[in-house]
Amino acid sequence: MSELAWQESLFGAPDRPRLSFQGLRHEPLDERSWIDVVEGWVPDHGDLFDELERDAPWAQRTRTMWDKDVLEPRLVAVYPSVAALPPSLEQLRSVLSARYEVDLDSCLVNLYRDGHDAVAWHGDTVRKRLELPLVFTVSLGSRRQFLLRRVQGGPVVRGYTPGEGDLIVMGGRTQHEWVHTVPRDKRASGARMSVTFRHSTPVGRV
Repeated sequence: MSELAWQESLFGAPDRPRLSFQGLRHEPLDERSWIDVVEGWVPDHGDLFDELERDAPWAQRTRTMWDKDVLEPRLVAVYPSVAALPPSLEQLRSVLSARYEVDLDSCLVNLYRDGHDAVAWHGDTVRKRLELPLVFTVSLGSRRQFLLRRVQGGPVVRGYTPGEGDLIVMGGRTQHEWVHTVPRDKRASGARMSVTFRHSTPVGRV
């Protein structure tokens, strides 16, 4: 893969210990759904970005739209099991598993190479297996919009611009009753990765 560029913000998150939950913000979406945000959870996000860009098993998947197979506008690296994770990602997984008392057993990394790469409105498929799934996303590199609205449609209700090591956790009924997107953005300053962890057993089983 050719080397990707991203531009760090001039206004970084406050200095915090690595993988610390100091400063965590718990933000209800409604009485059943919520978001946790920790800014700068991975302060050395640039090193992890470079490692994954170099070593992750990148592929570009296809999806069927209007009876035609089209390439997804992003790259994806899927790790088939926890045992396949490199030490850098296993450390993130184990810290999150312990904090939220859940056995995180799935990891994939999305690469948005520039502002043309995006993902449409969706709820994660883990909702088909679990009533109250947790989805963890660590954003590396440049900041991009991350928007939420109700599953029935309507206006954007909540918006974030994660990047530079920020952690976002979606919990409660978020995957069932809300949808999220990373829209195309011609103003995007560079590449972003999202490291996403999920689980297949209910919360409380570690």
